[in-house]
Amino acid sequence: MTKNAIGAPKAAVRPRFQFNSAILLGLPYIIFMVVFGIVPMILALIFSVSKYGNYQPEYFAAGLANYVAIFTDPQLLISFGNVLKFGVIMLPVSFIGALGIALILDLADDRLGGFMRTVYFVPGAITLPAVALIAIFMFDPGISPFGFLLKLSGARVAGDILNNSTLIYFMVILRFFASSGGWIAVFYGALTGINREVIESGMIDGCNPWQMAYHIKRPLIMGYALFMLINLTIQSLQLFAEPFIIQTSLQTASPIDPYWSPNMWSAFLTIRTGDFGRSAVISLIMLMISLVAAIFIVTRTGMFKTDVVRN
Repeated sequence: MTKNAIGAPKAAVRPRFQFNSAILLGLPYIIFMVVFGIVPMILALIFSVSKYGNYQPEYFAAGLANYVAIFTDPQLLISFGNVLKFGVIMLPVSFIGALGIALILDLADDRLGGFMRTVYFVPGAITLPAVALIAIFMFDPGISPFGFLLKLSGARVAGDILNNSTLIYFMVILRFFASSGGWIAVFYGALTGINREVIESGMIDGCNPWQMAYHIKRPLIMGYALFMLINLTIQSLQLFAEPFIIQTSLQTASPIDPYWSPNMWSAFLTIRTGDFGRSAVISLIMLMISLVAAIFIVTRTGMFKTDVVRN
């Protein structure tokens, strides 16, 4: 409340609406999220309770039959078990590897460091299926330039090397070299944005380069690292390109069947049988696991906490 000239109270005037230009920056993301995120999720919910025959839908006719069919299918545990094994190995390898390499490259502030940053980023410029094909070529004793070394192990075809015991490790290595370059670039950009006064304070306190990297720089970029962890979790659940390329490229009997991962299983149901209902259920399961993992990481790690400076 304010007072006028004669001392009587006067109602406070509410400020007129002011347009925030930041809305324009977020608007494209909101549009894409609605079109390619929320709308497909709603359609998946509708498809999951619909009945399909000869690719013709009967909306809301299936009820919970599709859910029962998927949750009672033994393939559910097999498919999600495969991506779980992949994720358990891939997450720490990619997380520690990309963060560690970025910290090391930040120490090498010279021409060699700049050259190596480019080298690590190059694989990320190639699509994942192309990287998978190149990797299979390199592990085929018959055509690989290192075939003579591979043949020393008794292998004659790529299937002798890419079998059930080595398949997960092969895909982890493949995913790391295909995607780590982009994350290394993100981490390196975050490291270069650290306040110089913080670095100088550490130097005054006697930190050597390795102590500086681990104790000072690493905690300051953990927000980016946790964001990477969320993305890697989602990508491990959506595993498709690597096993599909391996399945279709091996000349011998492939250790991968059309249902090896949830995404492959969903694609098989959609393309081969036209069963969009059960395919939608698999998609919703992956969505729920991704959401739970993301919410857990965000809420339990303080990902979005900010330091409040008080006088």
